[in-house]
Amino acid sequence: MRAHAFLFDLDNMLYPAHSGVTEALEDRMNAYVQQVSGLPRKEAVALRQHYFVTYGTTLRGLQLFHHVDVETYLYTVHDFDMPRYVKPNPALVTLMASISVPMAIFTNSPREHAQRALDAIGLTHLKMPIIDIRMLNFLPKPHPDAYQIALQTINCPAEGTVFMEDTLHNLEYAKTIGLTTVYIPHHADMPVPSYVDYCFPDAQTAITAFL
Repeated sequence: MRAHAFLFDLDNMLYPAHSGVTEALEDRMNAYVQQVSGLPRKEAVALRQHYFVTYGTTLRGLQLFHHVDVETYLYTVHDFDMPRYVKPNPALVTLMASISVPMAIFTNSPREHAQRALDAIGLTHLKMPIIDIRMLNFLPKPHPDAYQIALQTINCPAEGTVFMEDTLHNLEYAKTIGLTTVYIPHHADMPVPSYVDYCFPDAQTAITAFL
């Protein structure tokens, strides 16, 4: 099929999952959860993982149960040297520059983090809208409101809009509202459930398939 619009997840999707960004973020999140909860390290890590799986982001769990200052959390967790992990990708830049339909970044991360990643890849000049956690009113994917905000931002219907993600639970609801779901797995042997329409090894291969 030819896409009428694109929604791109960011982390581990537009740059490789083995970049080290996830590990850098998780280290900071684990430390933050340990600080606000007072739990030993092992229990704090388990709590963070529970919040992520249950609520879509660690932050959402912290908001609900620890009443954290959101901006302090976002700054503390995301303040690291992005170019150390994410490298320029000229081939991806050229490919995305050829896209003539609406497109946007659709991420549970804050805008500052997304912008640093786009800068590191070399995608800044495309000036795509960044639908970030603040724009989502801190109701992250897979909350239904997040997808409506994303579609309103690009001013396109779900039908014909290709949504590319590396996190399976963010694709399940997307399928129910008519988005074309594209999964970019971290490993080739990861199982692919029925709500995934297409599976590709990387973003470049996936985008090419819909142009």
